[in-house]
Amino acid sequence: MLALSSSISITRIRFGIVLALVFVSTLAAYLLAYLVYAPLAAGVAIAWGTTILVLILYLERKRSDVLGLEDVYQELRAQMNLLPLLQDTFLPYSFWAMEPGNMLRLLATIQFNDYRTIVECGSGISTILIGRTLKQLGGGHLYSLEEDANWHRVMSNAVEHDGLADCVTLIHAPLEHHPESGVPWYDVPSAGRVYELVKRIDLLLVDGPKSVSQYSRYPALPYFAALLDESSLIVLDDSKRPAEKAVIRRWKESYNLSVEEMPGSLHGQSYVRLRDSLPRQGIV
Repeated sequence: MLALSSSISITRIRFGIVLALVFVSTLAAYLLAYLVYAPLAAGVAIAWGTTILVLILYLERKRSDVLGLEDVYQELRAQMNLLPLLQDTFLPYSFWAMEPGNMLRLLATIQFNDYRTIVECGSGISTILIGRTLKQLGGGHLYSLEEDANWHRVMSNAVEHDGLADCVTLIHAPLEHHPESGVPWYDVPSAGRVYELVKRIDLLLVDGPKSVSQYSRYPALPYFAALLDESSLIVLDDSKRPAEKAVIRRWKESYNLSVEEMPGSLHGQSYVRLRDSLPRQGIV
């Protein structure tokens, strides 16, 4: 959140400096033209100011193009850094897949903080990469909820192929109507297996269900709240989308949270932590 605020402040300062320079240079052009030939002073000043503004807009557009190429380069570099963990595993990289830069940052966070008990809403490439990271760390387990039966089968084959059965448990959890959010979420009996297998969650990764409906990812926090504490990390992917922004706003209404938006992400990713210990209320 600090990085985002700093970026906005820098943008405002740069904009103010540009306006000041345009004003000063236009005023100087007017005064000079007035001394040479007063009737043309106003026209010269307008022409000068317009030219300067057009030039600045052109340079800003070029600058944006360069920054866009930098973003593409960073994502490619992140993808290359992830290749050793993927090895010979192939999984379709769909619209729902996490951005490589976000994935790389998440794996580094897992390794640096030694997160060993991870729950994931929505399986995919992240499942394999997190599983391999836990295997590399020498222990830990990922519990991944997946609503689609065919994709659950594909992921199960990938987990078995990569020898990750000791690190990854895939749970087929079909969607059902969630009364609090008003949209489909994982059915309680299937999601409830996490409570049977886990006493505490280090990292809750919310990257599903695969829906763009508002509040489709809201139930994750209240459902797993009893397994979370101040040391736990909640990662909400795609947090720049309107639906996920609404989820964070609603979470804040019920929980005392700190929310940090990760920089350099096209779709966004928020790192969320509880400020206070929540009463153990069981399954919501």
